[in-house]
Amino acid sequence: MKHGSLSVGRILILIPLIGGAGCRSRSNWFPMKVGQHWTYEVRSGFDIRVESIKVLRPLTVAGADGFELSGPLGVSRLAWRGDELWADRSANVQFVPSLLLFRPSVDLSVDKSKKDDPIYQRYGAEVGQWEGKVIVMGHERTASAKLYERQESVEIKARKVSAILATLKLTIDRHDVELKSWYQQGVGLVQQEQRTGVTRVVRLELKSHGD
Repeated sequence: MKHGSLSVGRILILIPLIGGAGCRSRSNWFPMKVGQHWTYEVRSGFDIRVESIKVLRPLTVAGADGFELSGPLGVSRLAWRGDELWADRSANVQFVPSLLLFRPSVDLSVDKSKKDDPIYQRYGAEVGQWEGKVIVMGHERTASAKLYERQESVEIKARKVSAILATLKLTIDRHDVELKSWYQQGVGLVQQEQRTGVTRVVRLELKSHGD
């Protein structure tokens, strides 16, 4: 059981959500090319360190043109299908079928009819659902997920920036994992936080990016 808990603990953090097509991405939320990198400050408990993610090569993901990215937790494989970003692998976890991560073109105007909806007030609009399997360290598990998005300002490098907050709520064999990812247009993933149950596992913040 200890092994299983470890597997669920950090399956999603450091997802480099910057997929694309051909040599450059199709979304200006992720202006990227092979060789580009992002450097993050990563906080996990009392541990603080700096880690980088780099775009390695183009490849096919979920039947679409995508990218393979390398980070300290392993390889991620992502692709755009229309205006939706999908992953079939993220760090040390594989998704079957591919998992919806981000829909930047969704209308996120405030829905006044949902002012009494606690889920909407906390997470924003529900923009996708998923059911399938995850394979973590060779072990296959049943999983489901819901994706929520809302517009939100976030402080990065001591200044406020306009962003979209995407909250992925994933359930794996009754274990709940919540991944919050903030995206800045023209930059990509600027902040990310993962919780397992009520415990924050790890948090990252963008320090720099470039070719």
